[in-house]
Amino acid sequence: MRRNSIPFRRRAGGAGLRAALFWILAFAMLSGGYGLLAPVVDDRVSAMRAMRTDCRVVRAVDGDTLDLACPEQGTMRVRILGYDAPELFSPKCDAEHAAALRATQTLRNLARLAPVEVAFRGHDRYGRWLADMRLGGRRVATAMVESGNGRRYFGSLRGGWC
Repeated sequence: MRRNSIPFRRRAGGAGLRAALFWILAFAMLSGGYGLLAPVVDDRVSAMRAMRTDCRVVRAVDGDTLDLACPEQGTMRVRILGYDAPELFSPKCDAEHAAALRATQTLRNLARLAPVEVAFRGHDRYGRWLADMRLGGRRVATAMVESGNGRRYFGSLRGGWC
């Protein structure tokens, strides 16, 4: 008996390679690869975002929150996007409180006499403005994470500081 067709032919082109690449990327994203890729994407998007330059820092409230004064809007409380800092006002342990004091001082030092660039992105559940921000031309989220006073944060679950 003769067969006219071969039951299992390889597909022409790179269909198998594309499928393998899809599953590798899916596995990487599900196993924490998003945490590695998201900061790079976030920094690139921030670099392309139009920023206003007419605001000034009034004070650092904590490690990721500032009071800004902007013309025609007055003073406003701003939560800086892209990172999370230890809680100053509701710490879960003494170590978190100490880390929050360091983060607040680091943010205060970054803001001292630095030109402010800010892009407002809406409000959070506490009524604060959400903002992408650069101080002295450097993205605040990147500076705080690199100094060890914050962790990248994109709205998912946050880890503890204790």
